Amino acid sequence: MPIPTSPKSLRAFKELIQKAFTNTLNDIDDQVQFFDNSKSLKGYLIENNNDYVPRLLEYNDWVRLDDAHTWYYATHEKDPNKYVYYDNSLGRVGILYTLLKVDYIDNLIKRWIAKKPNLDHCWLSKKQLLSYSDSYGWEEKGIGLKYRDLLSKLNKGDDYPTLSLKAWYGSSNGRDWEDTLAKLRKESALSSIRWSKRVDSITTLTFEWYNYGKVTVSFAEDVDEVLQAISAMARRYKRSLEEATQLRDKKLCAFELNFSKKVDINAFSEHVETGRSSLKLWLMETESSKDFKRFRGVDLHTWDPIYIDMTPEYAFLPIPIGGCVNAAPRIAVKQGENSTGDTGIQFDGVDVFV
Repeated sequence: MPIPTSPKSLRAFKELIQKAFTNTLNDIDDQVQFFDNSKSLKGYLIENNNDYVPRLLEYNDWVRLDDAHTWYYATHEKDPNKYVYYDNSLGRVGILYTLLKVDYIDNLIKRWIAKKPNLDHCWLSKKQLLSYSDSYGWEEKGIGLKYRDLLSKLNKGDDYPTLSLKAWYGSSNGRDWEDTLAKLRKESALSSIRWSKRVDSITTLTFEWYNYGKVTVSFAEDVDEVLQAISAMARRYKRSLEEATQLRDKKLCAFELNFSKKVDINAFSEHVETGRSSLKLWLMETESSKDFKRFRGVDLHTWDPIYIDMTPEYAFLPIPIGGCVNAAPRIAVKQGENSTGDTGIQFDGVDVFV
């Protein structure tokens, strides 16, 4: 029986997702061309500093699915077979769900965040990506690394130094991969981690989390378990934002970013001075020496003022009261992609965003 166009209830949404996990959507006929031909639910954690959910580009207004005004859906302006869902139950950290093809929806989310004020990705630290290890039944099944040195090759064409690697864990069959993977996992910034949940030796859920707050679910037996596991990460991130904001407001100190690999601060300066940086910063130098630069400018996420003292090994990031602290994990994650090295975040000697 075909799934109705744009399921207009939370129950219908869950039935659609469950069907995707069990039947790969092969009987949806006209709609299947828009969906990934796999059991692939995608979720995006969206940091939202508005008191409403901004309209998605190219889509009609959000329509609520429940009386609590926490779940919404939206259909494409020209094609109602393209639809997405949004869980706003946590307010500042929302979750957008979809079965649409990954290249299409990735591009749409990227443009939406770029064009709508006060929206940003949720930038997950390595410790947050690893957080499922604290819960019973979860097994880490693989890592992804992404390196694209945008700084040293800025404005010099597309010939960036790059690295892209996915390593799924399994039987090594006697091959000595373990030490290499352990070293990569320890010393490198991770772009993604794959997890499986096993109950009584049976896999019930497999998904992959990406450091910009995206999750792809490749296998699941129970849609409610999926939504609960994704919501757990969203709650963890929201808690990190709240704790970091409270520390900032109470102690009036700066966030400290510690780089495991040295930063080219001259290239960093070139990267942020035009306001077109992937860091979403628009900064100008106010002081400079061989191994130190001081910047002031705005965070393009909220257009709030922001300041950075930068050295090759660490940076101090004062964010004025009222400014969004999401800049700290964003810089940490993007710096990792530029150097492959870890960036730790502390505030007055306390680890934050963990």
